Amino acid sequence: MIDLGTLTSYAALMLLFALTPGMAVLVTTSQGLQRGFKAGFQAALGIQVANTIYLCLSGLGLAAIFATSALAFAIVKYTGAAYLTWIGLRTIWHARRNANADEPPPPPVWRGAFVQGLGTQLGNPKSILFFGSLLPQFIDPQAVLVPQYAALAIVGSAIETPILAFYAWLASHGRRAALSKRFSLWRERVSGAALIGVGGMLATLRRVHGS
Repeated sequence: MIDLGTLTSYAALMLLFALTPGMAVLVTTSQGLQRGFKAGFQAALGIQVANTIYLCLSGLGLAAIFATSALAFAIVKYTGAAYLTWIGLRTIWHARRNANADEPPPPPVWRGAFVQGLGTQLGNPKSILFFGSLLPQFIDPQAVLVPQYAALAIVGSAIETPILAFYAWLASHGRRAALSKRFSLWRERVSGAALIGVGGMLATLRRVHGS
């Protein structure tokens, strides 16, 4: 089992990461602004599922391969960037239609909030670097691995999920404050632009030793 000092250090690091606005926050707030708190929270859950997947890959040693392989890194990076950019462009393209609707139509599953959160985090090269290079430093290789990874997963999720949910709540609160058609139009456009911005951020990220 992980000792208390190591777990505390990990918790402090996760708190710092969660409070620092990044791609996860942008996607969560974008969904909260566009479709309300429920969608923002679903995006946050998608992010946590992606973190769990990477954590499992880290336990198998596969995350380290992605972190050190320029080709694997680039594939993940550009796939995630292309997906988010495409979703953002579609959001802007259909902004007027959605703004004029009494209630925006639910998106298909592959464009839903949960999938966007999942896809964003899985396509985030920083996640690869974190789970492939940084996370193993909190693991004692001489001890049983499963309880250690489970503890890190629980602590990380317990810290990040409420913070992302708070960002989603703030965004949804701003959405409810002005529900005019004109505001709704710009809300859709801003949400789409945020997704495109996240995609651009993904595409420009580099590995520690270059990409």
